[in-house]
Amino acid sequence: MPLYEFICRDCDEEQELLVRGEEQPECEQCGSKKLLKKLSVVAGTTQVISDPTPPSGSCGTGCGCFPG
Repeated sequence: MPLYEFICRDCDEEQELLVRGEEQPECEQCGSKKLLKKLSVVAGTTQVISDPTPPSGSCGTGCGCFPG
């Protein structure tokens, strides 16, 4: 159940709403169904590698499952 950000076209209220399936959300401030979905920034993760040594082992992860 994703959260989306909306702006109401009637009262300009910005809000974050939980939207299930094809349900039509309505403004919490004025009750209007004239909502404009805002573009949201996608959250991502990054991995910082502090050891410059490349991984070893046959699977390439450095787990040593099949030592060479």
